[in-house]
Amino acid sequence: MWPRGRNARGYRHTARRALLTLIFVFIAGFGRPAHAQVAAETWSRRLANSHFQRGVELERRGDIAQALREYTETIATDSTHGAAYLRLGALRERMGDAREAELIYSEAVRLGDVRAQALVQRSHLHRAAGRSAQAVSDLEAAVELEATPQALQELAQHYVEARAWPAALATFRRIASSAPGSAASESAQLEIRALRILVAEADPITAPVRKHDWVGRALAHMARR
Repeated sequence: MWPRGRNARGYRHTARRALLTLIFVFIAGFGRPAHAQVAAETWSRRLANSHFQRGVELERRGDIAQALREYTETIATDSTHGAAYLRLGALRERMGDAREAELIYSEAVRLGDVRAQALVQRSHLHRAAGRSAQAVSDLEAAVELEATPQALQELAQHYVEARAWPAALATFRRIASSAPGSAASESAQLEIRALRILVAEADPITAPVRKHDWVGRALAHMARR
């Protein structure tokens, strides 16, 4: 039961002070961990960058073993350091450890800033191992994220080798339109002229469209966009 009279007023005053003290302690305690966490993350990133820069310098000098160690330390310190994954994977490739390189690139794929490049690098391993379907799948995903000339060229070449003429033609057209007047564009134009002969009626742009062929008309319209 609550006290009465003068004791009640004193009790309520004490209770309010105790409650305010608890609130203050809670707020103070809540703020410190968040600030400490930010500081810890900043420190970890600086340390990771330090390991990474040492790794780059060691790799430049040809000290591959130590460079591998520094890149590994970078990732151990900051598991979101995308550039370290790419460097580490590339070194593993140079050492002939394709399986380990593939695992590293697969980890890098989850990181947004290097995902496209990691997919391209992993596609090279799939291609070397004869896994054409996986190589094309990775390249298609990479192009969706970032349509670089390198990725587009490699994807077009995969389509040519697979005799997927319409897909190859569409990809070379993307290359030609991405940088008009460039050497890559001129080369793509040559590929387009050759492929148009191979594609023939499969090409929605050059194939004759019958009057009531609404699907064909739609494909021709989309191909010209």
